[in-house]
Amino acid sequence: MRRQEPDRVPIYIRGVNPQDPAWVASRHPSYAPLIEAVDKHGDLRSGVGLGGGLFLTAAEPPVEHHSQAAGDWNLVTTTIHTPTGDLTARRWESPAGHPGMTCEFPVKTEQDLARALSVPYEPPPPQVEKWLGAVNDIGERGIVLIGCSNPIGHVHDLLGSMLLAEWSITHRHVIHRLTHWFAQRLADIIRRWVEDSRAVEPLFATAGHEYAGPPLLSPRDFREFCTEVEKPIWEMIHRRGGLLHVHCHGPMNAIIQQLVELGADCLHPVEAPPMGDLPLAQAKARVGRKLCLEGNIQVGDIFTMETRELVAVVEQAMRDGMPGGGFILAPSASPYMPVLSERARDNYLAMIETGVRLGAYGS
Repeated sequence: MRRQEPDRVPIYIRGVNPQDPAWVASRHPSYAPLIEAVDKHGDLRSGVGLGGGLFLTAAEPPVEHHSQAAGDWNLVTTTIHTPTGDLTARRWESPAGHPGMTCEFPVKTEQDLARALSVPYEPPPPQVEKWLGAVNDIGERGIVLIGCSNPIGHVHDLLGSMLLAEWSITHRHVIHRLTHWFAQRLADIIRRWVEDSRAVEPLFATAGHEYAGPPLLSPRDFREFCTEVEKPIWEMIHRRGGLLHVHCHGPMNAIIQQLVELGADCLHPVEAPPMGDLPLAQAKARVGRKLCLEGNIQVGDIFTMETRELVAVVEQAMRDGMPGGGFILAPSASPYMPVLSERARDNYLAMIETGVRLGAYGS
């Protein structure tokens, strides 16, 4: 992540956690070969949460959940009791373990927005002891990231993609107000983490940038809602010697330089067409000295390609990403199926084997 040349390319299989006994116990037996391979060859990653929930505050409002069965899915209604009135959100959840989907976000009107803004701020205490314990437990096998969302990610979680896009045009001042509202809270919380991080350099991981870039919003929007708002926040961790990992799907061509500018040290997953618009080789040429690139094997390819095809894709990624260091071989997303198919299992194992076979740097 510091763009130096290590002894070999790190291999990170996102979403597979052999160091977590509870996660391992929750997996279907079809995952066993993959878990074993990651434990043997993979570079591990664990994390602790920043805290603060939806509103980035320890003074979280009371919440009620109501689940209603609807065929193969459950419709979960969440009622948030803010100081000035209730907010309601709904989400489809799968009893079988499939990915869920939010169908109604908490803020739908300006009245809802006022209710959200009425939630008071109380800084959540940094869980530094928990983080340092995780750092000690993982040792040289991997890293521990402090996970959070960025300000526009929190705005999205209140409004949803549709209203965020609409209000970026019709109520632009509201989006500015919200991003700065969350940025103030995030900056205060991270400052407390940094001040209490002892002798360990903090590594932060954030998600949410994809909601402010193409195709939903424009590069201008990204600058106003992300780059300008976040840069002072991440400067704090850099002054402490820390690093920032950014998870951001979608087209990166028009905004990747802004990610460098706002302070990102590592970007995942750097998607080539058709899922993105920036081939790994081009990204490496443009920002490889300033930004570690993590990826860029599409999880959909792992589930669908013939193994020989998948191996060729991984070999190309190694050729494009390896030179000079600053590359982590990784899939674009976690395995999301309750049962791992034979093809997906074989392709994951082939990906790891190819990374081991080709990943050594010269002396």
